[in-house]
Amino acid sequence: MVTLLLAFRLSTLFLLLLLAAGAIAVDPDGAAAPDTEAAALLRLKASLIDPTNALEAWSPSSPSPPCDETHRWPRVQCYNGVLIGLRLARLNLSGDFDFAALSRLPGLHSINLIRNNFSGPLPASLAAVRSLRALYLSRNAFSGPVPGDVFAAMSWLKKLYLDRNDFSGELPAGAIAGAPRLQELHLDHNRIEGRVPSKLPATLRLFNVSHNRLTGVLPEAVAARFNESAFAGNPGLCGAPGSGAGACAAAAPGPAHSAMPPMSAADYFAVQEETSVFVVMGIIMLVVLLVAGAMVLMLRQDEGTSTASSGYEHPAIGAPSGNLSVPHAAGAAASAQLVTMEQGGSGGGGGGGVGGVGGARKQVAEFVLMSNAAGEFGLPELMKASAEVLGNGTLGSAYKAAMRNGVTVAVKRMRDMNRVGRAEFEEHIRMLGELRHPNVLSPVGYHYRKEEKLIVSEFMPRGSLLYVLHGDQSPDRVVLDWPARMRIAVGVVRGLSYLHEKLGIPAMRLVSMTGADFDAPPPPPPHGNLKSGNILLDAHLEPRIVDYGFFPLVNTSQAPHAMFAFRSPEAASAAGAGAGAAAQRAALSARSDVYCLGIVLLELVTGKFPSQYLLTARGGTDVVQWAASAVAGGTEQEVVDPVVAAGAGPAAVRLLRVGVRCTIPEPESRPSMADVARMVEQVAGGGGGGAS
Repeated sequence: MVTLLLAFRLSTLFLLLLLAAGAIAVDPDGAAAPDTEAAALLRLKASLIDPTNALEAWSPSSPSPPCDETHRWPRVQCYNGVLIGLRLARLNLSGDFDFAALSRLPGLHSINLIRNNFSGPLPASLAAVRSLRALYLSRNAFSGPVPGDVFAAMSWLKKLYLDRNDFSGELPAGAIAGAPRLQELHLDHNRIEGRVPSKLPATLRLFNVSHNRLTGVLPEAVAARFNESAFAGNPGLCGAPGSGAGACAAAAPGPAHSAMPPMSAADYFAVQEETSVFVVMGIIMLVVLLVAGAMVLMLRQDEGTSTASSGYEHPAIGAPSGNLSVPHAAGAAASAQLVTMEQGGSGGGGGGGVGGVGGARKQVAEFVLMSNAAGEFGLPELMKASAEVLGNGTLGSAYKAAMRNGVTVAVKRMRDMNRVGRAEFEEHIRMLGELRHPNVLSPVGYHYRKEEKLIVSEFMPRGSLLYVLHGDQSPDRVVLDWPARMRIAVGVVRGLSYLHEKLGIPAMRLVSMTGADFDAPPPPPPHGNLKSGNILLDAHLEPRIVDYGFFPLVNTSQAPHAMFAFRSPEAASAAGAGAGAAAQRAALSARSDVYCLGIVLLELVTGKFPSQYLLTARGGTDVVQWAASAVAGGTEQEVVDPVVAAGAGPAAVRLLRVGVRCTIPEPESRPSMADVARMVEQVAGGGGGGAS
């Protein structure tokens, strides 16, 4: 009996497994899903109209699989030999996209169909691609309602771009609210009607329904989470920018059937009594707050008097400057101010010094010298040094300090670095000071104050790559030939790869019951502020990367203005959707560093000053768009800097292509830092660099 029962259970289990296998092997239309990546792409291609033959290389006669390391199929994105993405943007494709053909590819994370000619309702087969994390369908002509099963079936979906199509009808509020991992939902510039969902996923950080036909009242909880621009362009939506009084009147509930009875005398006096109580309580609270405020002000005045001699707020260092460098006279003025400080003055005018010697001793106790790489010194020597302003950056001002003992260092006065307390700050800076790499300039000392921080490092005599390429106009200026630029590129990728290895936090990967894996929110970029101004050159023109690892220290509200990684497309997209600084920060990852590196590579090849470095659109050259257009049109040689064109040969074009790959708008389509390093090393060694 036991044997029969066991046989029955095993046979039932085997039958269930067969049924499950059959369900996996058949798509919603009843056709068997392809087993291989090549077969899946060929079936997908058969469903498309490709007027420019952009997918001609997707052929059954191809001698290699789609993710072959040496002969990769075009428009595919691979990782460790597995197909993880399709990059089909801007190809004028149309037809009925056969999503079901891709249902047996559990590694497929991203599909990009931006700026094509697809139309009609979203194919029902879309729900079969359960492993997708990102789906970009912007700027097509898809129509009809937004299907709720997209959110229900694709439980791993994080980013959905449906903007600038022709969707209509009401939003599937319940399905959207139940999406467990949705982070970005872009629905703007459609014809969507009805109300804004009152409940959105807690994971959602970017949400945009602007320029639709929404009506009703904008839910307060939703309005509080997102910028008002995410709801603009809906005249009938009460509470949205641009909506008139008519929208709120239409959304207001009708009058009550029974009027409120008139207030009796007892009710009137009861209300008056309650009001009097609240007024008295309010007066008492106001008095308490005024007394507490006065005490705080007196304490601050006492504290300011006791610490006036230890400040750095003197005119020469505190004065803003928009120039990359200053005349020598300015350096002399800064030197005089430092001498005044050493004698006990606070820099705030005549008189005023409180115990110069005692103040200096206090500062010595607060100055930490972590390394003797630049020589031995303390705060007294630093305060007596002659100072020269080197420049003003987004994170602070830099100075050259030449001390009387012959030691010369660079001092950076940092601002907007109060995101963490003193203990966390010191621990983080000490960790940065322990980094050792030929192309990374580690800090040798620091001084902490709540209002400002000083970070000291070795002085690099050649200045920054930005200055050498664009700022130095002197007769004896250094002109970087191609071997020097190639050497700088190699050094930068080596140093940045080292930082990604030491400072990068591996992204968590979770595995679902269906075998699809899911990436946890990415860690911040290890550098976060890479640009040519933060690449210094030593006496031999070897690059040294600086200003790295400050991402956890910079104030959240100031980070978008101070850190160059926020100029990446993913952060710009978040800002354009009305997201705040915290949401923009969450959009960044290690691939944002790759984007910044790509701009540096394009800057080296073209010799142009990137407009991306400017806060406004005026000035500079959009090297990203310029180089991408040149690669697309096969005119790469025309954008190579004439200064190096003759000596660079084909290497300049290959490095340009690497830079273009690094600056692809979609971060998941960019190569990893390790891949970029490998490609640049190959270009330097005479190889193709993997760029195409």
